[in-house]
Amino acid sequence: MNTAPKLARSGGPALVEAMKFVTICRALDPQNDYPHIGDLQWWCRDGSLDDQQNWHFWYHENGEAIALGIVAGDEIVCLLHPNFRTYERYRMVRQWAVQRVKERAGKTGENQYEIWEQIWGLATGDDLGMVSFLEREGYERQEMYYHCYRRPLIEPVPAPVLPTGFTLRPVAGEAEAEMRAALQRDAFSPRGRYTYEEGILRQLAVMQMPQYDPQLDLMIIAPDGTPAAGCICWMDPVNRVGLFEPVGTRQQFRRRGLATALMLGGLQRLRERGMQATQVIGAHPGDEEKSTEFTSSRFVYEAVGFQLLCRTYLYHKVFATTI
Repeated sequence: MNTAPKLARSGGPALVEAMKFVTICRALDPQNDYPHIGDLQWWCRDGSLDDQQNWHFWYHENGEAIALGIVAGDEIVCLLHPNFRTYERYRMVRQWAVQRVKERAGKTGENQYEIWEQIWGLATGDDLGMVSFLEREGYERQEMYYHCYRRPLIEPVPAPVLPTGFTLRPVAGEAEAEMRAALQRDAFSPRGRYTYEEGILRQLAVMQMPQYDPQLDLMIIAPDGTPAAGCICWMDPVNRVGLFEPVGTRQQFRRRGLATALMLGGLQRLRERGMQATQVIGAHPGDEEKSTEFTSSRFVYEAVGFQLLCRTYLYHKVFATTI
């Protein structure tokens, strides 16, 4: 029985407005790396974005949103409407975000703070202007990067094939929040980056998001009843694009084809609901020989038909808090 207290962790009214904004942006410029509405909801699960001061919108004189800044933990996100995308406006949004992180660090008495920012490029190159700007500002590019993959859903999806005794099914609502949270933590943070109790709160928050569909929160169950792998599929019904976030397998069940079967099951469900394409993001270390934990995801995504859309690099800088 789940006895953990429930927190709001809803993202507040800013989340709803941000979902509308990125939906419009993606419709006008589908090849750009705007977050999916599923990404925005996933980011809200830890409660940090309940503080409405971590969101900021800029508007045209006609009332249309033209830019959005988000401060999610130590990471800043700068989003510009395709029709109002200029370098000067990007710097304006970014200046707000950096100042917000700085003010928050000052209020908590920290002697330093850090900022992470992502820069994306098509598979053939980087956004050199933003890269040059960050490097002049003293930001360092990290070894780890992210690949964004995309798959069309026009043709039928092959049926998933599971090992003997394994089954694929959706989560049975909040009654299984504790089970689902334990699976998520073991798949992604087995060394204890956060507690099981915190994981339950995060899972409950996800289940209360406006576009969460329990029929798209999938698990593969081992013969002994242990949840072995899980994923959540999100839908953008306007642009008809789905998203996998997250996709994970417990370590003891890896290399059995479970992630492949899980994603095929998700792809089938997204296609049945009218999605024409779907995306997924995978993390990769800079030196792929260092670890197979992340690089194996690439082979899973490619095996089920995903193709590389763009690469996202992480830039990082540590600042001293000015007294």
